[in-house]
Amino acid sequence: MQFLEQLTTYLRQTENPVARGQTIGPSRVEPAWARNQLLHALEKLESKESEPRNPIEAPFGFGPHSRLAWLHDKWLKRDAVVRFSQQLERLLTESFARGFSAQQTEALIGVAIERQVGLSSELQSKVRTLELDRLAKVASSRVFNDAYRHLELDVPAYAEQIRAVRVTENTTSLTQIGQVYLELKGFEAVRWLTLIETIQSQGVRDPWRLSPKAAEGLLELSDVELFFELDDPYFHFDWRTLYRLSEFGLLTVDTLEPNRIIIHVGPSGHKLLNEITKNIETPLSVLANSLVADISSLSIEWMEGSNRTLTTSSVRTSTAAEATARQARMVAHEVRNTLVPVKTALNAMYRELLVGAPSEVLARRRDRIDRGMDATFRFIEQLVDLSNLAATPVQPFEPLTAIRDVLTSLEQETGYGFNASLSPSLPPVSGHRARMVMALTNILRNATQATLKGAAVIQVHAETVDAAKAIRITVEDNGPGVPEHMRRAIFDEGVSLRPGGSGLGLALVREVFEKEMKGLVACDASPLGGARFIVRIPVTGAEPL
Repeated sequence: MQFLEQLTTYLRQTENPVARGQTIGPSRVEPAWARNQLLHALEKLESKESEPRNPIEAPFGFGPHSRLAWLHDKWLKRDAVVRFSQQLERLLTESFARGFSAQQTEALIGVAIERQVGLSSELQSKVRTLELDRLAKVASSRVFNDAYRHLELDVPAYAEQIRAVRVTENTTSLTQIGQVYLELKGFEAVRWLTLIETIQSQGVRDPWRLSPKAAEGLLELSDVELFFELDDPYFHFDWRTLYRLSEFGLLTVDTLEPNRIIIHVGPSGHKLLNEITKNIETPLSVLANSLVADISSLSIEWMEGSNRTLTTSSVRTSTAAEATARQARMVAHEVRNTLVPVKTALNAMYRELLVGAPSEVLARRRDRIDRGMDATFRFIEQLVDLSNLAATPVQPFEPLTAIRDVLTSLEQETGYGFNASLSPSLPPVSGHRARMVMALTNILRNATQATLKGAAVIQVHAETVDAAKAIRITVEDNGPGVPEHMRRAIFDEGVSLRPGGSGLGLALVREVFEKEMKGLVACDASPLGGARFIVRIPVTGAEPL
């Protein structure tokens, strides 16, 4: 999981400019320094300045000079010593060298290189020498393991490739893809990265992104012994992707001998790769697709506008990802509103069953439970209908029947009665009927929550205004009302006057009636003593308000 830790550190430091003085992603080890350290170690070995610590692994029968040539070739081929030093530096910073300066860390790496070629150099502490040997063994296995040779997982490059950061000439900034990753933990964070990779993949040999075809191949070939040649065009995996997935904890790659491996996909890997190959839609995958689409669109806008200034309005336009997030919050808000009364009634019933007769307790509590469950299932049915709205054009509909449907539904759900005065000749309005029903339901539900059952007075009026160019819907109650200084703010997302409220219901009201139906919504004081909500909607064919 070292790669994930490095990625998290890099993104957090990109997000927080104050932390950018720390080491971010790239190693501080200079390639030229690492190569020189190796040459100095080999010169020491050659001049016998130190006795060899152990016999060096070299082909049978090699003499001292042949051994030097073998070590020289082994450690400089494909810059193995550079990659070893960079791997070891990262391991040291996670062990006893955390907070060490670059010079202190380089001194440790220098000792490790000398011990790797067979010299007897040691640290002052035998315990730390043992720990250095352990870390060096891990770094060496990563460098010389046939399955992972000539690999190096470049964290900043990976973050840019999957669009977790946006890199311009002078700045690196965190994108929403990176922000979501930082909010997630454990397996969900891995799922997010893998989804983002597959959505943007450019094929099975893409070194930065897992492709759906490669995911399918991994499932088919798990625990099968594979023979391959490096750069074999028929080998359907990129080594960096295999290495990265192993760092994600999804699989392991066991090297039996050069050009012979076994890939083992673990339980979490099977679960995630199945989701990818079967294209299973989840809330996280919907958000991932939306964010990638948004960032792609914005990138195109920037390219097209490279010789002009990108307008503020184009950047602030409501995006698919924002719509997805709003929809998710709205669903959570509605489901909670319908299930909280059910939970309250059930908790009360459980307590009462300890002391009362079951039939009496059930008779007392069942009605509220049934109403809440019915309301939940009605909302789910509405949600299924709403899922088709994105492809459904705005259409005229009769507002009178929509208002009556809201009143009937809420009377059944809450047991409250409403005093309704509805004009029988309301002209058609244009929009999505189901969305209007949901928004008006939120206003009326707020009125029931602000009043006492049995003493509540909730009035609903609907009439034509402005020479029949608009309709006006008024909802007022005898509750505590809304303080004057809050009457505009309550329509902002996250603002609620009710303890435990989410502040999403009235935000949806404004979105539907003002943004979608081109009308107006306002709140003031009611003569009844509580709040009055006024909605004005232009009739079909009229100018927006």
